This record gives sequence, structure tokens and C-alpha cells, in this order.
Amino acid sequence: MLDDELQSALDKRAAKGTLRQLTVYPTIPSSSCSSATAASSQQPLVDFSSNDYLSLATSSRVCADFASIVTRNSTLSSQLGSAGSRLLDGNSAIHEEIENDLTEHFGSSTAGLLFNSGYEANVSLLSTLPQPKDVVIYDELVHASVHDGLRRSRVPAHLRIPFQHNSVEHLEQILARLKQDGTLTTGCSSSSSSGGSGTGATGRNVWLAVESVYSMDGDVCPLESLLDTMSRYVDRNRICTVVDEAHSTALYGSRGRGLVNALGLQADPRIAARLMTFGKAWGASGAIVLCSKTARHYLINYARPLIFSTALGYPQLASILASFNSIKDGTAQVAARKTFSNARRLVDGFEAVIRAQTAGTQRSVALPPHLRPDFAGSGGKQREETDFVSWSMQQPSPIIPLLTDHARDLAAHLRSNGLLARPICYPTVPKGEDRVRICVHADNTVEDIDRLIQCVRQWVDADERQLRGLARGAQDGRIRTSAQLLASKL
Repeated sequence: MLDDELQSALDKRAAKGTLRQLTVYPTIPSSSCSSATAASSQQPLVDFSSNDYLSLATSSRVCADFASIVTRNSTLSSQLGSAGSRLLDGNSAIHEEIENDLTEHFGSSTAGLLFNSGYEANVSLLSTLPQPKDVVIYDELVHASVHDGLRRSRVPAHLRIPFQHNSVEHLEQILARLKQDGTLTTGCSSSSSSGGSGTGATGRNVWLAVESVYSMDGDVCPLESLLDTMSRYVDRNRICTVVDEAHSTALYGSRGRGLVNALGLQADPRIAARLMTFGKAWGASGAIVLCSKTARHYLINYARPLIFSTALGYPQLASILASFNSIKDGTAQVAARKTFSNARRLVDGFEAVIRAQTAGTQRSVALPPHLRPDFAGSGGKQREETDFVSWSMQQPSPIIPLLTDHARDLAAHLRSNGLLARPICYPTVPKGEDRVRICVHADNTVEDIDRLIQCVRQWVDADERQLRGLARGAQDGRIRTSAQLLASKL
């Protein structure tokens, strides 16, 4: 029977310790909040888990703006669902107005297209835009939605190539190999269909798929270096880069315009599409793809997730607008400064815990390489905060993974102390890279941060005390054995 086969697969996963479960943990933004805000009889936990980096999802001002927007607009106050696909009756003047306003805000001179989620947008982009003869090179740690989109694309498997995470060197090795074996065709004399000069119309488009900030490691993509490397092997007008800005939207760049904007690359022709999502720092739900007008029209005609899905409902649109108010007027950027400062304080505290660890401690913890003080490019703590855009680029992101072989045990210890941070284990991350994924927020207080550091220190110290006890026991045993041997000879 089907259920027996399904249960067998679940049992195998459970035996490996990789079975996923839905859980509910009532949370509060910080320990300074009243527990009455949590709609549960359980004691609420301080949130170090959600993607609400700017605390906009729980902002009283954003909630008030949401109510005001719904009340003032006759459509928003009289209709909930969109009642159809964008191509049928689900489109509205409000959808198109929001698209236009967001496109202008993010600094795109081209076009934008709303999607129900970042997942749906990525699947649409990667399954639809790359053509059958194109090459797609992607970071090995890109989101699952990119992989799912590529599997649905018309690009054959041998032309879908991963490169080592954030490795400019490995990307160059791949490009050099593709050029040497003739896979890449560049420098033809005919003009490109994209309007550039000196590029080969008969050549291949070469796609690069990356994330701005990676969801599990929290490290930032070396986008400029990747693009420079691509340009040495591929005609600029044949480079098509897709940047998933899910974890940088509303957080990086002036007024939350994202990493691409922070780097001044928003008008770069090598950027084919940017994905900006509203379900994380924005505090709402949904996403928008920024691309050319032609690509937008192509997605409307060929992107099946868009064509066959009901459009965003009106409450979702109102929530996007409510957070947008705080982002446009700079309120969210003030929150972002607090978020980055919290991240820096937490990393500094974890570094102290790690330095104090005893070698051989089973419950050891570690930070990933990009957060270690000896890693090239670190040291952002010494920079002045005068220019938010450049200063924020030097700080740890709000995603701070604490690597440990005992992620579930550490997460349980934190919960028992009133703190929520989730264990992330294989298969979500590669084998041997289990971690507790900690996300900091604007509303986390200094006391919350220090309490988290202290709880991790207590967890590590408990194991060290056990080790010292075992060592003393072994030493006492050796002393007793020596004494017994001596006595036997007397």
C-alpha cells in the first residue's frame, strides 16, 4: 500500500535523525516585551530564529499603517482574495501601481513583475528564461528553488554547472575549461540581439545564478569579482546574472534597495534579473522580479507558476505597502543599523567563547570561515558608521551560524533558557556542517544578545567540566594503580 511505502521512507529518515517535523514555539521580539503579546499558554521565547531581521513584521507602526491603508482604499477594504490569475481576473490597478512603485524604488529603469513568493519567482525565472543552448553556472549553495527551476528548464544537464560556494577561482576554472573545449562561443563579428556591439549573435548566453546573502551561512556574495571573472571569458552582452536578494532586500543598500544597488550595479547589463522578496526583512510576503521589459513580457507568456497561480491577495498587497512606508522614509534603515550592530556584538561574544574552549571538548562550537577574525576581509568592527551603505557591508549579516556536531542539543539548551534558535542539519545543509542558525533582529536588546552568548558559554563549559572530571578520575585511577603496585612489592 502507498501509505506503507511512504511510512517506510519516513522511518528510514527518522533512523538517520533527519526527519523533519512542524513545531510551534510562541515567540516575542525581545525579553523586554510583555509575555501577554504571545497568544499561547506556553512561555514565549525570545526570537533568534525568524527572518524578520528589521522587526517590521511585529512593528506597531507597520500594523497601524496596514489598518490605515486598508481603511482608506475602497478596493482593499471591500475585497480579500484577488480571485484569479494575473492573466485573468486577478490583475488590478493596485497590483500594477505597486509593481511600478517598487520598480522605481529599487532603481530599475526597466520593469518589475510581482510573484506570490520568492520560491515561485525563482522557479519561474530559471525554468523559463535560459534558452536550450545556454550555459547556466550556479553557486553550489543557491536556494532549492533555483535547483527546482533549473530541473524544469530546457537547458540540458551537462550545461547546468555548479561552482564551489563563493569561489571566484573555481568559477574561473570552469569558464576556462568551457572556453577550451569550445562550449563557449564569444567574439563573433555579428551584432547581438540584446543590442550590444561586437558580440556574437550565434554565441551562447552564459547565466550566473547566485544569492546576495546566503540563507544558511549568512555570507555575502563576491558579486563584483564574479562578474569581472565572467567578463574575461564571455562577451558582456551574453552574461545573464540572476541575483536572489531574498536576504538583502530592505536590509542592504540605501533605503533597503539591496546588495546590487549598494554596489552600484543596478544598471549593469550583465544583471539580467534581481529577485527582491517581501517575506523576510520586509515583514510581509510575496516577491518582485526586476528585469527587462522583454523578459517581463516573456515571463507573463511562459512562466507556468505565474500563469496558473492565483495572484497576490489584497491583504498581502496592503502589508507590502505598510512596510514600504517605513522603508521609504528611512525608519527601516535605522532599524537595519541596530540589526547590524546586534550581529557584530553577537559575533564578538561568540569569538570570546570559542577562544576560551578547551581542546578536545565534544560540545565545541565554531563560526564559519567568513566570520573568523583571521579571515581576509574581516575587521569591519573598526569602521566608522558615517556611511551606512559601506559600513553595513563590512558587518556580519544578521544570519550567524554556530557550527557544532550537537546542533539539536544546543538548540534544546537555548529553548530551556527562553531563547529560540533552530538546529539546521543534513539534508538541509551538507553532511558534517550541522549548525544552530541564529538570526538577529532590530528589536533584540543588548541584554538578549548577552544572554544568548552566556547560554552558549554555559553549554560549552558544562562539557568541559565533565571532561575535567573524567581527566581527574583517570589520574586518580593511575595514582591508585601505582600505589597498589608499590604495595604488592613491599
